[in-house]
Amino acid sequence: MDNTPNTLFEYLRKAIYDPENASLNVDDLPEQFHDFAEGLKYYVQCVSETSSFAAALSKGTLDGSIPSRGNEIAAPLKSLHASLRHLTWQAQRIALGDYNQRVAFMGDFADAFNKMVTQLAEREQSLEDKIKQIEEKTSSLEQSTLLLIKLIHYIPQQIFVINRCTRKVLLTNDIALNEVNKFPGYLEKIIELMSGCDDSDNSDNINEFDIMFEHGGIKRFFIINKFFLEWLTEDAEVYMIHDVSETRREIADLETHAYRDELTNLYNRAYGMMTLDLWLHEKKRFILVFVDLDRLKYINDIHGHREGDVYIIRAGEHLKAFSDDSVVCRIGGDEFMLLAPDLGFDTAFHKMNDLVVNLRNDEYQHDKDYVYNMSFGIAAVDIDNKMSAADILAAADLRMYEDKQRNKRKMKLS
Repeated sequence: MDNTPNTLFEYLRKAIYDPENASLNVDDLPEQFHDFAEGLKYYVQCVSETSSFAAALSKGTLDGSIPSRGNEIAAPLKSLHASLRHLTWQAQRIALGDYNQRVAFMGDFADAFNKMVTQLAEREQSLEDKIKQIEEKTSSLEQSTLLLIKLIHYIPQQIFVINRCTRKVLLTNDIALNEVNKFPGYLEKIIELMSGCDDSDNSDNINEFDIMFEHGGIKRFFIINKFFLEWLTEDAEVYMIHDVSETRREIADLETHAYRDELTNLYNRAYGMMTLDLWLHEKKRFILVFVDLDRLKYINDIHGHREGDVYIIRAGEHLKAFSDDSVVCRIGGDEFMLLAPDLGFDTAFHKMNDLVVNLRNDEYQHDKDYVYNMSFGIAAVDIDNKMSAADILAAADLRMYEDKQRNKRKMKLS
């Protein structure tokens, strides 16, 4: 009995399930099957190339080997590979501030990508405009102070006149006296700071200081102008002090908002990637957790985006409880990234499992017809790490995807 069909079938089975041991000797087959067997071997080769290529793409690897030109099975993947390489280049350009990049392919993703780039450009321009306005305002105030140095009695700023030898206070205006009464040690601190200035040329000295007052934890910022004069026959120095604390805080707030997610007030993707790159540069030992919320689309579609936003916010609150020194970022939509220093995989895994349980038991959704849950993947990084940031993210993302598949299977069985 001719065993050729079984031989061919066994070769095809091994090519699928045990490719390393799959082999087919064409000369062992009847001559009428030689052409078919050669074609089958070529088909298996094409499938193997395509499978390896797809596995590399799934991990985010774009610089691996590409299937041969005649492999038409891999043609769609090769087209995707080319698109992803171009998209990577565009993302790199955007990271450098080139917001003119646009994607004209990949359907809904292209629309979302282009909208994101437009929003980034608008937000950056808005922040730059606001910061510039505040800086111009501060600069204008500083220049005004310089112009009005001699007009002590007419300037609504703190004025101190001090004897240069005895350090006796000769004059304070009402604003300055109010500061002295409010903050014990205030004047002494200013005198101490100003004493370190170089007075050898007897010219006016413009100095800016950040002053911290211990009580109440209040941090104050001042621009201090010191000059000299004769005060009722006494050799004196004058301090004109302008409080720029509020302006500084406004600038700091604007800079902070540039790294915050508006919905959750967590750090955003830009801050997370900056922290990841910094920790890799510093060769820190840390873990990266990639988190994806389960069934957010269902909640948005059935209960509305307000309920979906609550889900995202509540999940962020639970993730912040991971540890005091962790960095939690919302990197887009229902995805989060968590970075925590000096932790191993097992410890992080147990902590995340506890957070998943806490999220499932979140009191907000107890009377709802849905249950909160999140899938996660962990990548542990040691001090001798050789992986890039992209490799680490890809590893965590793959493990998160595996966890999500497990969760889906559990849901179907329940």
